[in-house]
Amino acid sequence: MRIRSKRTAPALLTALLAGLLPSLSVATPAHAAGTSYYLDNRAGSNCADSGAGTQQQPWCTFAPVNARTFSAGDRILLARGAQWREGMTLTGSGTAAQRIELSAYGSGPRPLILKGAANNGISLLNASHWAVKGLEIDGHGSQKMIYGIVAAYKGAEGIGHEDLTFADLHVHHTHMGIYVAGNASPTADQWAVKGVRMDSVKGEHNEVSIAFGDDRGLDQFVQDAVLTRLELSNDDGDPAVYKGCPNSLTLQSMTRVTVMNSLISHAGGCTVPTGTTGIYLGHVTGADITNNIIAFTQQSGSPDQSGVNYEGWVNDAALRGNLITGNTRWGVALQAIHTGGPNRDTTVESNAIVFNGQPPVAALGSAAPGDGVIRDNLWEGTGLTTEVSGGDFDGFAFAGNAGPVTGGRVWYAARDFATGQGIYGWHYQYSSDAGATWADLAYNQADESWRPAGGTSLPLVEKWDWHPAGPSGYVARAWTAPRDGTVAIRGQAAKTDLGGDGVRVRITRNGGEVLSPRTVTGSDRVGVATDVDSLAVKAGDTLRFILDSGSAGANSYDTTSWTPVIGYLD
Repeated sequence: MRIRSKRTAPALLTALLAGLLPSLSVATPAHAAGTSYYLDNRAGSNCADSGAGTQQQPWCTFAPVNARTFSAGDRILLARGAQWREGMTLTGSGTAAQRIELSAYGSGPRPLILKGAANNGISLLNASHWAVKGLEIDGHGSQKMIYGIVAAYKGAEGIGHEDLTFADLHVHHTHMGIYVAGNASPTADQWAVKGVRMDSVKGEHNEVSIAFGDDRGLDQFVQDAVLTRLELSNDDGDPAVYKGCPNSLTLQSMTRVTVMNSLISHAGGCTVPTGTTGIYLGHVTGADITNNIIAFTQQSGSPDQSGVNYEGWVNDAALRGNLITGNTRWGVALQAIHTGGPNRDTTVESNAIVFNGQPPVAALGSAAPGDGVIRDNLWEGTGLTTEVSGGDFDGFAFAGNAGPVTGGRVWYAARDFATGQGIYGWHYQYSSDAGATWADLAYNQADESWRPAGGTSLPLVEKWDWHPAGPSGYVARAWTAPRDGTVAIRGQAAKTDLGGDGVRVRITRNGGEVLSPRTVTGSDRVGVATDVDSLAVKAGDTLRFILDSGSAGANSYDTTSWTPVIGYLD
C-alpha cells in the first residue's frame, strides 16, 4: 500500500506570496473613527463611489474600500440582496474594545461576492481585531476564485496580531474557502495571529474549505483558535479542480486549537496523489477536536481516504466525543512516515469510530513512531486497529474500548437530532422539579431548538448544545431502547460558553442512575467523559441523559456541548 508524502502547503504559500494577495499601497482619506460605510450597487440605491459611503448614498463598488485604511470601530456594511463581481482588500486594525467589522445590513439574502478579475474574494493583510460575518462568497468563474477569504501575515509587520473572527459565512466553489497563513516568521515566544474564532461557517464544493498555515514547522504561527459550528461538506473542486481536494479542514502551524460542534462530511472528492482526509493535522501543538461528526471522506482513488489524519509533528492532539463514520478507509490515520516528525501524546478517547471502510484506527509507516492513548472508544469492524507499511502501536496504551457494535447503526445524539419527538428513539424533555417528573419540550423552528411550549425560554436542547433552567430546571435527551440487549455508552460533556460555576451531567435508566453526576467546571472546554461500558436494557427502557446547573444552581454561562452515543454490543 502506498504511504503518501506531505501535502503541498508550501506551494500554496508560494502562490500566496507570488501575487494572489495584491500588493498594497493605499491612500488613507481622513475620516472619523467608528464610522459606518455602506455599499449597495442595486438599481435605485443612489450609489456613488465619489460620496462618503452613507446609507443615503452608498458606495457602488469595492474601490473606495480598497483605497482606505480602516480604524477602530469602523464598519463596512454590504447590502443584503446585492452582488459584486470583484475583490475586496481590507487594511487597518481595530482594538480590543472596538473591532472593525465587515458585515451585512438590510433584509434579504446575504450579500454575494462572485468571482471577477481578482483571484480572491476578500483579502486581509496583517489584521488585528477584525470581524467578517454575514456574507456569501461564490468562486464560480471561467477561472476559479483562489481564496474566498485570505488573511495573510507577512514580514516583520505580520507578527503579534490578535483577534480575528469569521462568522455566519457561506463560502463555496473556491480553491480554498478561508485561508489564514503568510510568510511571517515569529520566534518561539511570538505569534503571527492569536485569538482566531470561526463560528457558523458553511463551506461546500471547495477544494479545501478552511486551512491554516504551512509546513515550515512554526507551530506558534496561529494560537488560541476556536472553530465551532462549522459545516464543511462535499469538497470536490466542482466544477473544475484547480490544485486538488486533499481535505476539508487543514490545521497547520497552530498552538492551542479547538474544533467542536461541527460537521466535516464528504471531503476529498477528487483524486489527490498525496492522499485525502476530512481533518488534517500537521505541525500542531495542543488540539482538542471534540463532539464533531467526521464522515464520508469520499472514494476518489487517492491514498488514505480517512476521517482524521495525524500527518506528523503533532503534539498533544486529542479526539474526544466524535462520531467518525462512513469514511472510505480508516476513521483515524496515525502517520509515522516523516523522519523526525512523530506524533506525540495523541489521545483518541470516548469516540464512536464505526462503519468505516477499513478498521477504525490505522498506524502507518515506521520512520517516526508516535505515542499516546486509545481508550474508551466505541468501535465497529473486525478489529479496532490495523498496522500498515510497518506501522505499529508500540507506543500506545489501550484501555476500555467497547466493541464491535452490532445492528448496523449507533445512536449519536447530534446526528439524530430531529424536529419531532421520538424520531430515532429520542425525546427532548425538561423537569421543573429537579428530575422528579419529566415533560416533553416543544420544537422552536425559529432557532432550531427544543424549549418549553409557546416560548423562547430556558431550558433548551439544540443539535450540539444544551442549557438548563436554574436550580430545579433540568433538561434531558431521553432514548428509548428498541430491543433487548447490552449497550455501551460514550460521550464527552464540555462547556461551549466559558464562565459561570459549571454544570452537572448524569445518566439514568428508567430513573435509576447508571452514571453518577459529573461536574463540568465553568471554564472546561475539554470536559468530562460520560462512558458506560456495559448496560443491559430491555425494549422500551428509557436512558435519560440529564444536564443541570450544578450544585449551586447558578444558570449563567451554562451552555454545554454533549452528544452521547449508544451502541449495542450483542
